[in-house]
Order: sequence, then structure tokens, then C-alpha cells
Amino acid sequence: MIGAYTIGKKAVTFGYKRYGVPGAIASGGAALAGYLIVRRALKSSTNGGNVDSAIDAGEIKSAVEEKGLSAVTDTGTLEQAINEEEVGSTFDMDDVQSSAEEETDEFADSTGDGDSSAES
Repeated sequence: MIGAYTIGKKAVTFGYKRYGVPGAIASGGAALAGYLIVRRALKSSTNGGNVDSAIDAGEIKSAVEEKGLSAVTDTGTLEQAINEEEVGSTFDMDDVQSSAEEETDEFADSTGDGDSSAES
């Protein structure tokens, strides 16, 4: 599993190679935001603890690059990105999804942008 720094760095590199500086900013920001949203949602559903090792950041990065930031609210993406065995406690995927939706809405409201993607 890779962490937030690595996912941001890889997304920035991808965006820069494809679209230059604006692409690096958009791609890196969206991928990192997606990872952080999933991490917060999972932490709130498991009552804290270290959940970083349970999240496949590469899966989130790919989903965000393909579908935009709203991909982190998709149940399929969450099921692929979260390794339930690594979490260490039981959680409800529906709770994680609803928390991710709330976090995504808050993020979109604070940035003034909804579903941005480097490919838009």
C-alpha cells in the first residue's frame, strides 16, 4: 500500500506529463483529496485507529483520474480500495460511503468546484 505523499507525487507527475503545470495541479490535488476523503470516512466508521495500510491509494488515484472526485463515493471504488482484513475492526461500507459523500460535498463547497478532473 502507498501513502498520501506517494499518491500525490504520482498524480502530479502524471498530470504534468499529460497536461503541463495546470494538469499537475488538478490531477495531484484531486487524487490526494480523494485519498484523504476515503481515509477520513474510514476512520470515522471504525472509531479512529490507523487505517492507512488498509487503503489502496493507487486504486483511488486511478478512479479519480477516470471519473473525477465523485468516484470516491462509489461503492465499487470503495470496496476495491479498502482491504477489510487490514482495517482491524468491523465497519459498515454504507457508513463509509455516506461519510465519503459528506466529505466530498464539503470539499466541493470549500473549493467552489464540483467534479473536477484533469481530463475535463
